[in-house]
Amino acid sequence: MLPYAQQSALDYHLRETNLLTNEELILELTDHYAIALSERMTHGMTFETAITDIQRNFGGRKGLQKMERQYNRVTFRNYDERWRQALIRQFQKPLLWRQTLPICTILLLSSFVGYSPNPANSLALDNDFCYGFATGTLLGIMSFTFPYLKAVFKYGIHNVPAEALYLITRHSVLLPIFYGTGALGFFGILPLLPYPTQPLLISLYLVAIGLYMRTGNIIYKSLYEVSPNR
Repeated sequence: MLPYAQQSALDYHLRETNLLTNEELILELTDHYAIALSERMTHGMTFETAITDIQRNFGGRKGLQKMERQYNRVTFRNYDERWRQALIRQFQKPLLWRQTLPICTILLLSSFVGYSPNPANSLALDNDFCYGFATGTLLGIMSFTFPYLKAVFKYGIHNVPAEALYLITRHSVLLPIFYGTGALGFFGILPLLPYPTQPLLISLYLVAIGLYMRTGNIIYKSLYEVSPNR
């Protein structure tokens, strides 16, 4: 067992010197370092020399960061599975009857109200609907990206916590897909389709957005339960 001062120095070494952020990896490396440090100091090495020697055995900072990238890939796959399970639960009892179906019904009715026939030009989107979509897009992007951009500003571009890094990488892919599909559909495809296909597709799109936001929030909370300040 290392003294408190050496534990603090080791934690600084892993997080600040080597810029590691994956909590599970840091925990494993802390145990490994503690054992290796004790062995080396027993044979007469100083703490500083021993910790440098252990770092060198890992390939230096680059080696440790490479290890973290590999570790993150496994961790992120576990997070993806957690997200998938959160999505599946939205279609299982009791959430299916209490939440998913009622919200889907409301969105379906709202879509038929918001998208109405235009006798002068076949069918067209209501202006309020367009403004609502544009406003929702901007607010959605801001609400999703702010917590993660805050983490980048707080920890630096090279020291973003693994939880924030996971969410940044996933949202940076999903957000453009959702909003790009919505813009293309609303302004390019829907006017070409017969009524009432348009409001039906709109409602399905809104359901998809709602599920994405709901499950994304669940994942966000689950990842930050252990480290709420990260």
